[in-house]
Amino acid sequence: MANSPKRLPGNSRLARNQQGLSLLEIVIAMAVVFLAMLGFAGFSVVAHTGMSASEKMTRAVTLAQEKMEDVKRGGVPSGLTSPLSTTESYGSIAGALQHQRTLTIIPHHPMPGLHSVTVQMQWDKGAHSTSLKTYLASD
Repeated sequence: MANSPKRLPGNSRLARNQQGLSLLEIVIAMAVVFLAMLGFAGFSVVAHTGMSASEKMTRAVTLAQEKMEDVKRGGVPSGLTSPLSTTESYGSIAGALQHQRTLTIIPHHPMPGLHSVTVQMQWDKGAHSTSLKTYLASD
């Protein structure tokens, strides 16, 4: 009786060899997979939002550095006696349509012969900003 069916303890029915999965097992497995995918989707949205914000911040700092280098190369305009402020409005900076850049030069500040140079960047319609500041000596 090597191939005789086995009886389960406490059960009068005979145990059969099962092959495959029941419908209930498949539904439960699909629910678990769905919940895992839902969690990953939520994480993906948060990660994308964070990357977008950091990309705008990086672009703002890079644009401010470029403007600061332009001023260092060109020097402070000669004969400047009062503060100079120029603004490149939203949409006017190539490759950075969501950014606004303001350059401010205050001559002879904090002392004669030394000029304060500030580049302020704003993005997302002023919701965020950063600025760089340096001092340049007169030629």
